Amino acid sequence: MNLPSKLLVTATLSAAASSFAASIPKTILPDNVVLCEPSTGCVNQTLYGRTYKVIATPRFTVMVSVSHEGIYTRADVSVTNNTDMPLSVSPEDFRVEVVAPKPKVLLYVPPGQLTLPPAQSVAPVPSAVEKPLQAPSQPAMTIMQALTTSEATTDTKAGTQVPDANSSDAGDQLQAYQQEAVSRIKAQEHLAATSIPPNEATSGRVYFESDKKAKLVNVVIPIAGVVFEFPYAMKGKLPDK
Repeated sequence: MNLPSKLLVTATLSAAASSFAASIPKTILPDNVVLCEPSTGCVNQTLYGRTYKVIATPRFTVMVSVSHEGIYTRADVSVTNNTDMPLSVSPEDFRVEVVAPKPKVLLYVPPGQLTLPPAQSVAPVPSAVEKPLQAPSQPAMTIMQALTTSEATTDTKAGTQVPDANSSDAGDQLQAYQQEAVSRIKAQEHLAATSIPPNEATSGRVYFESDKKAKLVNVVIPIAGVVFEFPYAMKGKLPDK
C-alpha cells in the first residue's frame, strides 16, 4: 500500500473513531439537580452536636445530617425558604439511594410506623426564658443565622448559655436564645409536610429503611422542582445522635 493510500485509511479510521466517541452518552446531571460538592458551594457545619452538609442557593438553603437510630436510617433535615413565596415541603418525597455495593432505594417510613428505642430526656429550658415567645421585631432567624448563634452560646449541659438579664443588650440576647431554644426543640421533632412562609425555615427528623451492607448512599431531597443530593460514605455503623 502506497503512502497516499495509508493516509486515506488512517483518516477514515480516525473519523469513525471520533464519530463513535461522540455517540457515547455522558453522565451529566440535569439542570434541576444540585449535588453536594465543593463546586456547588456545599459546606459542612456543626449544629447541636451534629455535622450537617449545607447547600445554599438563592431560593433555598438545605441542610442534611445522617445517622443510624434503631433499625432505621435517620436524616435530620432543615429547609429555609429564601424566596418571597410560600414553599411546600413533604418528607414523603424524600428518599435514600444506596449506590454501593448494590443499588437500591430506602423508602421513607412515616412516624406512625416507627419502632424506636426509648427517647433520651431533653434538658428543660431554663426558667429565665420560660415565658411565651413574643413576635420579634426582626424577621425570624434563618438556619444559617442559627448556626452562628449556636457557636457563640454553648455550655456543658443544655448546649446554650442564658443571657445576663442585667447586661445592656439583654433583650437582643434573650431573643436570640429563645430562637435557638425553639430551633433545638423543633430539630428533635419529626419533619411534617408543611408550607414554609417566605424567609422562614422548617426542620426535623426523617426516617428511612436501613441497609446494613450499604457503603455509599445518596440522600435525595426534592423541593419545588429542584433535587438536592447529599452523598454519604457509610464507613461501618454511623453513631447514634
